[in-house]
Amino acid sequence: MKSNGSVYVAAVIAALAAYFTYQWWFNPARAIKQRLGQVAAALSVPAPDSDIARLERLAALRRYLADEVRVDLAGAQPVASREAVLAIVASLRQPGGAVDVQFVDTQVNVESSSSARAYLTVEVTTSDRTGQPTVDSRDAIVTLVRRGGEWLITSAESRAIQTRP
Repeated sequence: MKSNGSVYVAAVIAALAAYFTYQWWFNPARAIKQRLGQVAAALSVPAPDSDIARLERLAALRRYLADEVRVDLAGAQPVASREAVLAIVASLRQPGGAVDVQFVDTQVNVESSSSARAYLTVEVTTSDRTGQPTVDSRDAIVTLVRRGGEWLITSAESRAIQTRP
């Protein structure tokens, strides 16, 4: 009887290990959240910024966007190509220093093995003229596709967060 119990315990431990390995390593939602974190890091600018570091961030951002990406920001004209998005990001410069971009409250819906949608809040923290941090928050919807084993952003839509009266 003891050997039967040991076999059952070993089987349960193996099943749990397989489940947690899948959740940690192969889960598409986790991979998408990791990709979104990489995009946020590429959009963030440290206070002492060099031209080389800026080019490295742009090159990283280029790898995360599909060729036909479409970005639609509230109050601005939609942008419909990766090169146009990169040109806009490259032209943005914060005169006061650092820009910190974070994606918070991220919810990922994996629609199929090759498409997903993420609902998130984008928080951009900058410094005002007095050096005090200023936070701008917007809700966003990001659509991703899986190509060549990598998750690429195909569209991003942002709008101002609705405030309650």
